[in-house]
Amino acid sequence: MPSAMTTLLVAPNQDLRGFRRRWTAAFVVGEMVGFVPPAICGETLAAVGVPDVVLVVGLTLAGLLEGLAIGVAQARVLARHAPDISGRDWVVATMAAAGFAWFVGMGGGALMGAAVAPPILVAAMLIPAWCAALLSMGYAQWRVLRRTVPRSGRWVWVTAGAWLLGVMIPTTALSTAPNSWPGWVHAGIGVLAAMAMGLTVGGLTGRTLERLLDTSASARHDDASSGVDPFRRTPASSSP
Repeated sequence: MPSAMTTLLVAPNQDLRGFRRRWTAAFVVGEMVGFVPPAICGETLAAVGVPDVVLVVGLTLAGLLEGLAIGVAQARVLARHAPDISGRDWVVATMAAAGFAWFVGMGGGALMGAAVAPPILVAAMLIPAWCAALLSMGYAQWRVLRRTVPRSGRWVWVTAGAWLLGVMIPTTALSTAPNSWPGWVHAGIGVLAAMAMGLTVGGLTGRTLERLLDTSASARHDDASSGVDPFRRTPASSSP
């Protein structure tokens, strides 16, 4: 029979009942909380009229706080349903990716507005950076996820697609609202847009992560039953 250590390593230890609902709800809450620092920072710095470099740095730092809020909310759900995944590493990865995305997004916008080169040339130079920013969240989180969930590479692409759709919601909502509307109306639109973005990204990523966790747990359980080490993919040692 498989050794006690092997059984401990491969026994499924997550209960996925209600995972997608909690994941999506956590995403909404995390996004609503995380939306506040960039919104306040952007409005404040724009009103003061600071140089572009200060605006980029300020919103990058605010983006780190947004990543912290989202990462903590997600980590709480993972702690309940998939405790093998390191919550601390997940939060750090989410923060770093969010800060990088804000830096590239705001830095790219500043370069486009500086007109130091033809806009088409600047855009061509920035396209690789924008693609990297779009992929950064999924890639950073996948580096944590892959430690306990094998063959989870599609998390990168699903997350990138979900964020691409999600970011379009507040961008479209806020850009179409007339500037003549009161500030509280713009703030309300921003909150509703953040909620819609959280529902969109949370729903799409939650569905994929639930399937990845379920497939991984089933595979590990099958390996344990057949006496195969899930990490070495070879027959596990037998106890005396």
